[in-house]
Amino acid sequence: MIVTPFTGENLQLAAQVGVEEIVAVYPGPGKEPLLKIKREVEAQGMRLTHIERKLPHDQIVHGLPGREGQIAAIKELLRQMADAGLEVLCYNWMPSEDWCRTSSVNPERGGSRSTAFNIDAEAGNVTDADGPPKTATPASRLWENLEFFLEKVLPVAEETGIKLALHPDDPPLRSFWGQDQILYSIDALERVIKLAPSPSNGVCFCTGSIGPTGEDIIAGIRRLAARIHFVHLRNTRGSADNFQETWPDNGETNLPAVMETLRDIGYDGTIRPDHAPSMVGEDNRNPGYEMKGRIFAAGYLRGLMQACGGQNP
Repeated sequence: MIVTPFTGENLQLAAQVGVEEIVAVYPGPGKEPLLKIKREVEAQGMRLTHIERKLPHDQIVHGLPGREGQIAAIKELLRQMADAGLEVLCYNWMPSEDWCRTSSVNPERGGSRSTAFNIDAEAGNVTDADGPPKTATPASRLWENLEFFLEKVLPVAEETGIKLALHPDDPPLRSFWGQDQILYSIDALERVIKLAPSPSNGVCFCTGSIGPTGEDIIAGIRRLAARIHFVHLRNTRGSADNFQETWPDNGETNLPAVMETLRDIGYDGTIRPDHAPSMVGEDNRNPGYEMKGRIFAAGYLRGLMQACGGQNP
């Protein structure tokens, strides 16, 4: 689980509902920020196992001057993660840096508020993503840059034992605000796996990113099974160009069936609750990542795991 804001009280809340592993947002360069987070997590009886989000990678994705420096920083991060006992680095190849939405106040159950995306909306992005790049990079170049990145980084991942988990594009569109994207389908995720046969090269299977595409999520999990290194579970309603995020139990994705399939393929990695609606009393400064909704989601996923005979989250 990602804890937002990262405070002792919120870590304690996570521990109280049964969370066992914490996923940290990239804390910046150097070993000490990572070790500080590890100490705070372990003080609440949990483990720090993953790093994801806000990893500096724009120059790598777009093939800009300076990408060698960003690649060197990621290599060093992998070594520091291994020294600290972490397991997975989750990254993305989104040209806009991270997930984007056009609304953070979509009405949900009981007056809660969730994020939504509409390709035709006049509003710009409302998340903390950097936004569209100044110069668009074509899909062919994005693929070339990704292959270059994997060639440079995978040897260090193999050496350190850290697994790489590539998150799909969100929203999952072939073209988004004038910029190509390449990781908007299960076929694309499979192509990533085939780019490099290393067991360290894998994906983060995110039901909230794949769900709006209309693809068969269950079949996708079975196709990618051996290289699923991380799982995000959340729910949505709508299509890729116009969708809303929902509570985990009232969207269009059958999360109980997803959990059963993960059990059937023998997945034993981390499953984390992803975006959830903001609830009464929350200011919605971190849409999708306010604490109360994700505490509910963690409990919901814990129940699904136990119903499937699996481990606790």
